[in-house]
Amino acid sequence: MIPLTKDVAALIGEWAEGVENRSLLHEKYALPKVWGTGDGGKLNDAGRWSVLRIVTRGAELLNKDANNLSYQAQRLQTKNPDKADKLERDSIVAGKMANFARVDASLAKVGNDNARRFLADLDKSFKGSIVTFEATLGSRMMVNLAGGVVENAGIALDRCFGLPLIPGSAVKGITRVQALWEIHEAKGDEKIRLLRLAMLLFGYGAHDLRGDFGWAGGPREAQAIADQIGAQDFKGCACFLPAYPTTPATLVVDMVNPHYPIYYRGGSQRAEDNENPIPNYSPAVEAGSTFGFAALLNRVPDLPNITAAGLLAQMKEWLERAVTRKGVGAKTAAGYGWFELGRKEAVAPSASTPRSATITTSAMPASPVDQLIFRFKNLNTKDNFPAALPQMAALASEADLRRAFETLVPANERNKLRKINPYWQAFTSGKAGGDGQKILARLGLKLN
Repeated sequence: MIPLTKDVAALIGEWAEGVENRSLLHEKYALPKVWGTGDGGKLNDAGRWSVLRIVTRGAELLNKDANNLSYQAQRLQTKNPDKADKLERDSIVAGKMANFARVDASLAKVGNDNARRFLADLDKSFKGSIVTFEATLGSRMMVNLAGGVVENAGIALDRCFGLPLIPGSAVKGITRVQALWEIHEAKGDEKIRLLRLAMLLFGYGAHDLRGDFGWAGGPREAQAIADQIGAQDFKGCACFLPAYPTTPATLVVDMVNPHYPIYYRGGSQRAEDNENPIPNYSPAVEAGSTFGFAALLNRVPDLPNITAAGLLAQMKEWLERAVTRKGVGAKTAAGYGWFELGRKEAVAPSASTPRSATITTSAMPASPVDQLIFRFKNLNTKDNFPAALPQMAALASEADLRRAFETLVPANERNKLRKINPYWQAFTSGKAGGDGQKILARLGLKLN
């Protein structure tokens, strides 16, 4: 059972089956691997079952686990009764975990309505000092993956509605990273202009002048701007608010499957193919959900050439590019967490449509190459671009392949076809590296 005091168990049930809020269920009432099994055994699937309890189809999947375990136990009853008993025990536990309060769909709708109304109220209340917009997930998203009770299976959920959210600190973090990269790549006066705006918006400490801002724009330049501002430590002028879903959000279970657990733990000098993979399960937000983003100014410094309009415009550009190019949360290098600007109304998927596909009522281009460019038009960084390689490699026409390549790959990277370039290392290695190598070969390109 789940470890509970007697009074709490009497209130919500021994398996927390009376808890409807997904945030409370996941953070406070996770199932330990070793607790109350009676035989000193270990529940190896405890983490998976705790994750399944909060996803949209959780009860269905848990009941399926329970039935499969019971079937295996019956088959082994004669040959291996000890193992059969453990499987039957696990089956009972999975069945108990499947019995939990269902999420009230009307309450989730209230949460979505509140999020949309909140954006509208912010625009009215802070007119001239705030930027707001909506963006739709084009892929699955994992936020706060390392912050949960279950190891590497956390997710950021609203305490009231149990809906997924993106913390304001995460929104600020990705926007700041986007700003630093753009400053680093800028030249001349534009670099100084962007560095100054970033230091005002995000704030800085003395260590940042030699650290992040020193790396992006140069330590001397950062120090000179700090002298102009008149402070070695400065509180940022921008406040980044949490992003809440404005359309229904679907929670799903995702997994990574390490194929060499012994090697990764240091138990072997080589990664051999005779090891047993051990899947790790984690919750994710399915593609197609729309989130509302908001960032506002808490003040405008009295400095030359600094205006509220200028700060807001730059803040919005960085934030929009961060969510559409860099992505939000974990595993962005594998294509997770990227958005398309605007609200997309999801429609029911057909039987042939993958669950992770983005399905919207927005008009999509007709040809495969146009659809590819439309979907991946913002994935032009070395971190996220490999997500598009399999579809690009599948283009039959050489002309279409070249058009997609020249549209999606930045010109500055196409001009630096070198093996030591991190962009092309990501392009030709990893899960989609084989597709990247085929694309270059078909186009007659070779890395020097």
